[in-house]
Amino acid sequence: MVPPRTRERLFDALGLLSILLVLLDYLRPGLLLLPTVAAGGDTPCHYPTFTWFHEHLLPQGRLHGWYPGAYLGHPLLLYYFPLPFLLMSALAPFVGLPIAFKLGTALPVFLLPLFSYAGFRLMGFRFPGPLLGAGAAAVFLFHEENPIWGGTIASTLTGEFSYTYGVGLGVLFLGVLYRSYTQDRGPVVPGLLLGLVPFAHGYAVLWAGLASTYFLFASRRPWKTVGFLGVVAVLGFSTAGVLLLPLLTDWGYTTPYADPWITVTTLGLVPAFLWPLFGVGLAGLGLTVALARRRGGVDHRLLFLGHAALMGAGLAAAGPALGVIDVRFVPFAQLAGCLLGGATLGLALERVEGRGLAALGLVLVGLLYGDDRSRVLRSWIDWNYSGLEAKELWPAFRRLNDALEGGLADPRVAVEYNALHERAGSIRMYETLPFFSGRSTLEGVYNQASLTTHAVYYIASELGATSPNPFREIDYSRFDTDAALDHLRFLNVSEVVALSPQLSDALAARKDARLEERIPPYSLYRVEGGSDRYVVPLTAAPLRSPRRGWREKALRWFTRRPLPEAALVFSDDAKVFSPEPDPWLAPPVTPLEPGVTVEETLEAEALTIRTSRPGHPLLVKMAWHPRWRAEGAAGPYLAAPALMVIVPQQETVVLRYARTTGDRLGLALTLTALAGSLAWVGWRWRRSRRPPVPAAAPLRVVPPSCGSIPLETSNLPPPPRRWGGLVPGALLLLLVVARFVHRTPVRGGEGPELYESASRAYAEERFGDAAEYARHAIARSQAPLRDELLCLRGESLLALGRPAEAAEAFSTLLTESPDTPYTAQALFGRSRARTASGDVSGAEEDRRRLRGQYAQTPWAERLGPLSGQ
Repeated sequence: MVPPRTRERLFDALGLLSILLVLLDYLRPGLLLLPTVAAGGDTPCHYPTFTWFHEHLLPQGRLHGWYPGAYLGHPLLLYYFPLPFLLMSALAPFVGLPIAFKLGTALPVFLLPLFSYAGFRLMGFRFPGPLLGAGAAAVFLFHEENPIWGGTIASTLTGEFSYTYGVGLGVLFLGVLYRSYTQDRGPVVPGLLLGLVPFAHGYAVLWAGLASTYFLFASRRPWKTVGFLGVVAVLGFSTAGVLLLPLLTDWGYTTPYADPWITVTTLGLVPAFLWPLFGVGLAGLGLTVALARRRGGVDHRLLFLGHAALMGAGLAAAGPALGVIDVRFVPFAQLAGCLLGGATLGLALERVEGRGLAALGLVLVGLLYGDDRSRVLRSWIDWNYSGLEAKELWPAFRRLNDALEGGLADPRVAVEYNALHERAGSIRMYETLPFFSGRSTLEGVYNQASLTTHAVYYIASELGATSPNPFREIDYSRFDTDAALDHLRFLNVSEVVALSPQLSDALAARKDARLEERIPPYSLYRVEGGSDRYVVPLTAAPLRSPRRGWREKALRWFTRRPLPEAALVFSDDAKVFSPEPDPWLAPPVTPLEPGVTVEETLEAEALTIRTSRPGHPLLVKMAWHPRWRAEGAAGPYLAAPALMVIVPQQETVVLRYARTTGDRLGLALTLTALAGSLAWVGWRWRRSRRPPVPAAAPLRVVPPSCGSIPLETSNLPPPPRRWGGLVPGALLLLLVVARFVHRTPVRGGEGPELYESASRAYAEERFGDAAEYARHAIARSQAPLRDELLCLRGESLLALGRPAEAAEAFSTLLTESPDTPYTAQALFGRSRARTASGDVSGAEEDRRRLRGQYAQTPWAERLGPLSGQ
């Protein structure tokens, strides 16, 4: 007869093997082992990161460094997570870079059920609970809705593989923490594991860390529990110090997400696909609370998982206040709910005859359920892992990159956003240009990692009407090739890749854009009139503006038309340049003496500049970051939109991307944590070999399989008050309240003041100033003041001889407010603007509408007779 324990292990092995085989059937090894670059979503956009990390950073023993290929340059992996790329680099010598990348993206899908199984075992769940926990995690993996949120197979395929590593390690941490706390094993092992989680994903460490506060609810000695959790947190932070300390010290130099993404009414928060597990989990919570008296207490493991779900939901609520994407926390809550359902099923089967077969059957039912409900995973996996090289547009994309081939020192390339990119392997295929062509581009996959993000998306909106806007609080531009080409020349972009007929036709009609090559559907245009240099001498003296509110001021500067000649530098040092006289107007121009010659040598993390005139300020067309250091120059100063200005003090200047005190302290902290943990393990081992000391009074301990928390159970009476639960309760409340307290800053306080300035400037015939004041006031005002300001701006632009922009202002009013007291004025103004622009038929249409609908207004009386009358 087979011993019960052996039977349990056999069923566990069969169940886990079934899960892994089904996942292997989906994530086909034959495709994973093809030496092609993975496609789909953001996935191929991470491939340049992997190659740069493997070839440039890792050989120097570095986890992060400067990447010049996107967003005018940005710190690579300083604000993202290196664990997947470390694993890929470990595999690369054996299978090559493309296969290592594929295996590294697929591995976390297999790890999540295994980590869930291990976590349940560590929590003390008896057979078949761990197996059903793994099965519940597998069901969660098959969830296909909201694939950009994270944690599922679908999310992994969109490029969120780091997140999947993070959520798996987070679940494993919860199991290790529960065991260490309840069995008094000390905080070192959970602390070390917590330190590993942020190497996979930062969101996961926030969730896991806050979920650990559950133990304060049941704590008889809250201070002891606080001390335990505090050591876990400190050790976890210290272990990850080499990653976290540089990230936190430089976190202020990222572009935050300050607006909510969650639509509260959507079923995506509680998807119908997961309802069976959610329902069982809620039933388990209800039963353990209802039967607490009869069974000697609640099952803390179920409450622990429920608390983890609440913390995920709370973090999602607080996302905008934290400056991160709120929906990325929802999968933590969903997975915790699934695991709660699996745990409840496991407890229900613990004492059932034939529980092994029943559990195995439930796992198979779950796999069949996921497979039956899956609609896109198999085709999506085939699409991704067959590789870019198998895509319809790959030959054309390859030829395009061959035509663009160059190096770091060559000017940048801008690519129009267009759905046609999907046929080459990803809607964001253009972000792979730095790898395939060697040339830098504008947009990249890590849009929070640079300060130039809003400027880059603004240009994207000028180049294409369908460009994305991931930052909802920012109003970008409309299609406008005039402004776009000015911006591209300013940022040292020499080529534009057009895909839409709209952009291709607009560029073909221009004298300052020349068609270089047509590789359908791509049209490659050369932008004429640029310097093709990354360092240029300024032609006008820079002006200084205070650092406070610099982001908004920088975007104001960048969106002015025409682009200001005088650079705007953000500094609180009164000795730096002359102050900006009016923050709402273009900086006044003080010409600098011409005739400066500049030479540059650009490397990955260094820029050598030779100038003929020390003391003459230079504009460096690379993104500013505090890690840049100038040798032989004052600066670099942060300049709009987020570039660098330096003032050379000698003929040769070297800019270097440098390591900081945060890097050195972080490394020291990690080494100290590892050394201290090793010493603690040695001390525990030596102590375990000593003869045990007889206890004066034995502790009353309930077996951990009953879900108790025996660490705090003793013969001593409990203290009169248990205040520990106030801490996690207050945290949850704070996270939820943050959702309602935090609001995206509403610009509006300056509206009336700007209106006064615009009106005064118009009366004084300072039409340029009036148009600029009105531009800013419009964004800060509501109707009817906004309508009046649109008319005022349109009239000012007409007086300046800029009829196209004037027509745009009047059209905005007519679209937003088709029937207001200002409609007649807008029709009159737009007819004049269209006439001046040569749009005779459009002007005639406005005049007819004005005479037909607003004949009694003074604006209709000011019209001449209609043509033909």
